[in-house]
Formats: sequence, structure tokens, C-alpha cells
Amino acid sequence: MDDKGLRSDKMRNQPMGRLLWGMSLPPMLSMLSHALYNIVDSIFVSHYNMKALEAIAIAFPLQMLIIAFATGIGTGSNALVAKKLGEKKKKEASLSAQTGLLITLISAALFIIIGVFTTKPFISSFTNDPETISLGVQYLSIVLIFSPFAFVEIHNSKIFQATGNMKVPMITQTLGAVINVIFDPLLIFGIGFFPELGIRGAAIATVGGQFCSMLAGILFFRFTKQDVKPFFGKGFRFNKEIVWGIMKVGLPTTILKGVGSFTVTILNTILRTYINAIMVMGIYIRLQSFVFMPVFGLTQGALPIMSYNYGAKNKKRYYKALKLSLIAAAAIMAIGTLVFQFFPQALLSLFNAEGEVMALGVQAFRLLSISFIFAAVGIMLTIIFQSLTNGLAALCLSLMRQIALLIPLAFLLSHFIGLNGIWLSYSIAEFISIAVFVPIALAFIRKKFDLKNSGHEEI
Repeated sequence: MDDKGLRSDKMRNQPMGRLLWGMSLPPMLSMLSHALYNIVDSIFVSHYNMKALEAIAIAFPLQMLIIAFATGIGTGSNALVAKKLGEKKKKEASLSAQTGLLITLISAALFIIIGVFTTKPFISSFTNDPETISLGVQYLSIVLIFSPFAFVEIHNSKIFQATGNMKVPMITQTLGAVINVIFDPLLIFGIGFFPELGIRGAAIATVGGQFCSMLAGILFFRFTKQDVKPFFGKGFRFNKEIVWGIMKVGLPTTILKGVGSFTVTILNTILRTYINAIMVMGIYIRLQSFVFMPVFGLTQGALPIMSYNYGAKNKKRYYKALKLSLIAAAAIMAIGTLVFQFFPQALLSLFNAEGEVMALGVQAFRLLSISFIFAAVGIMLTIIFQSLTNGLAALCLSLMRQIALLIPLAFLLSHFIGLNGIWLSYSIAEFISIAVFVPIALAFIRKKFDLKNSGHEEI
């Protein structure tokens, strides 16, 4: 089938520097907008009630789990759709997108159940304070029950990106962020004719923004011409091979990102013995997202380029995309490191931090930010494995860094060094993991391209 003129053909022919910049800038801006979901709630809530800030910090791992599932499925769909487009199989690309949407909806239903039955036991496991528990349940139940908005929005964005269309996700995610920013203070503090809802207002503003992003993405797919058709139609059929193709990348990616949720949960258990440490960790996670999210946006631009050129058997362009992406990621992380090293007080003051929280946060930010440069390499290693439609090595990398290394290091160093040992464990774990996996990744690229060229590569 002749599919000349597809938007995605630019990933085969356009100069790599220009292509990567054009593909990455919109998702970088989108991810920065997405970071606002994490930080704006916390900033406004911290000026409303500091116990509410602690409640959001405790609730955050389950919010991370939503993103883990949605991003994992979306990434699996993204990689397979881009690969099929690279192979000039447009109908199979559309069927892959539709299958990914089905898996997305099933996963979203699971989180509705979690939101109804598990919020209070989860919050109660990290604090005995009745007010904090009540606030956490109010916030988390709303976020979980209405999580289908986030699921579908993320899947839509991943499919747009797989076709080389990065502007629409930027528009939809920015729209959601703007809605969130506008309605946060209105609903938290009860400005004008809006009711004062406190922490519930923060949750409503968040899911409201996600709904608007989802709706905008659906409208773009319905009323603009795109390379794939992601919604169910007469031609949709269940295909086990496509499900496997998505899950082969998506499930390890979900576990990979879900490991972050598990890690924060375990670390919060360790940090519980230190006064205000969970709150500081919660503030740090939100602030570091403004460093990590642009890198994740960069990888969203790089992943379809690398997947496409793997499907097209173009090893030279694959390596060029990898090299330029790694340089850009390292540069972003270097800037982030400098900001956290030299301006921690200014960052913490955004959250109304003072006294012991300020002192604790300054030390934590300076120690934690040492890991940023190492993390840039680790993130690109996972993109290598995802782009080659095999997430197992990416999963092993994440498990090694965050389970086999980070948690034991945090536990042991907390006994020998104290709280600073927990902060330092991040950098040590990142360094060891990339030292192990860099040579593995380079060998993996050579092997996969050899198999692709020989015709023995799987779906």
C-alpha cells in the first residue's frame, strides 16, 4: 500500500537536528504544562493548610501509579504505531492505536475501584493524624475515581506523537494545565462566587483540567486529518499479536514507572521516622518534575523517531537521534542541578516553607540534585530499549536502580549517616545502574538491527 505523503514520513527524510527539535519542543512544553498539575495544587494548598500539603505528599504515589499505567500503555501503543508507519502498514497502525485504547479503558476502570475502596487505608498507613487522613482521603478519592480522563488524554497524546504530530498534544495538555491553574485558587480559597472547597477544590481543578485535555484530543482526532484512526469502528477486531506487541513494551514501561510509585511509598515509610521529611520529599518530587519533565518531553520526541528508523532499518539515523537526544538531556539536567544547588531557599519558599522545613529542604535539594546528570543517561537507556520494541531491559534497569539498589542503600545509609544517607542513595544507585547498562544497551542496538536486517525480527 502506497502511503506517500504521510505526516510521519518526515522521520525518514528530515535533517535530524531540525527533526528532533521540531518533534521534541512541543512535548517538552506539554510536559512542563503537565508538571503544573503536580506543583500548582501543592503551592496553593500549602498556603491554605500545611497538613493538606502533607496529605498530598502521602497521596502522590497513587497519582504516580495512574501516570505509570496510562503512560505505559500509551508508550506501547506509540512504539508499535510508529513502527508500523515506518513499515508502511497504515491499517495495522490504526488497529494498534484502537487496541491500545481498549487496554487503556480497562486499566482506568481498575483505578475507579481503587479510588472507592482503598484511599483511607492507604493514607492511614503513613500518618495517625485524623485531619491529615481526612484531607488525604478527600483529595485522593476524587483523583482516582475520575482518573479515566487522564488515561484517555495520555493515550491520545501518545498516538499523536507516534505519527510525528507533536503540536496537538502540546495544545491539549497546555489547555488542561491552564484550566487547572485558573480553578485551583478559585476552588481552594472560594474566590468570588466559587465555594471554598479546600483540598477538594485542588482535586476538582486537577481532574477538570484532565477532562478538558481529553476532550480536546478527541475533537482533534474527529475533525482533523491524521495518519491513524484511534477510535473503534467497523474494522476493529481483537488481535492477540497486537495486544502482545503493545504489552511487550507497555507492561514493562508500566512496571518501570510504577516502580517509582512503589519506591516513594517505601521511602515515605523510612522517612516517617524523621519529622517533616515526607513533606520535604513531596515538595522535592514536584519541583524536580520541572527538570525531569522537559527530558521526558525530549524522549517523547526521540522515541517515535528512533522507533520509525528502526522499522525503516536506518541504523545511521537511529544513532544520530540517540546521540543528539543524550546531549540535550544532559544539558537540561545540568541546568537543573545548578538551580537546585544554588537556589534551594527560593524554591522552597514557593511552598511556604520556613524554619525546620526550610533547613531540611535545603540540605535535601543539594544532595538529591547530584543524581540529575546520571539520571539523564538512565532515561535515555530506557528509550533505547523501548524504541526497539523490547521493554525487558528497561524494566531490569529500573528494578536495579530503584529496588535492588536505591531502597537497600536508603535503608542502610539512613542507619549509618542518617537522613542525608537517604538523599545520597539516589546518586549512588543511578551511577551504578548506568555503569552496568550502557554496554548492554550498545550491544542490544547492534543485535536488534542485525535481526531486523536478516528478517528474523518479531512483531
